[in-house]
Amino acid sequence: MRRFIFTAVVFSFLFGCIQLNDFTIEESRPLIFQSEYVNYAWGYNHNGWMMESSGEVKRFQKNATWVFPDSLGYISEVDMAKNISACDSVMAHVSPLTFSLYAQKAFTCSNGTMTKATNTMADAGEHIYCYYLYDASGKRYKRFVLSMTGDWSQENLAPYSKEVVDWMKAIK
Repeated sequence: MRRFIFTAVVFSFLFGCIQLNDFTIEESRPLIFQSEYVNYAWGYNHNGWMMESSGEVKRFQKNATWVFPDSLGYISEVDMAKNISACDSVMAHVSPLTFSLYAQKAFTCSNGTMTKATNTMADAGEHIYCYYLYDASGKRYKRFVLSMTGDWSQENLAPYSKEVVDWMKAIK
């Protein structure tokens, strides 16, 4: 009986120390996932989806007014809000726990080394899997590319990058 009580106390202590915040991105670091296809060959094509912490996967299409990040990968908070509002429908929903799990994994890729950009196709455009991380001091988001394939191909070599990209590819 003593052993049972001791075990119960130990488990209560251990599980009482785990908080939901241990598994989520803090609100001070909002993260937005994006799958994007861009092609300027033979006419303009731009479509994909964005997902915020709500887990709603929101679709955008080429007719959407779009603000692309600058050459350093930054986009203002205002312009990001414009892009999100340009999405025309919710195409899927991801649970908060799943979003949090992959957000944590993506966050570890922010310092991942990128392979050299290689020209691999012609007129295929680019399919980019990335995420945006909020920079509160600059009131802007920074884009982190996980994978880019098409005319130019490049991969993030961080340990969780491929796992996050595979998860993103499965979202339809």
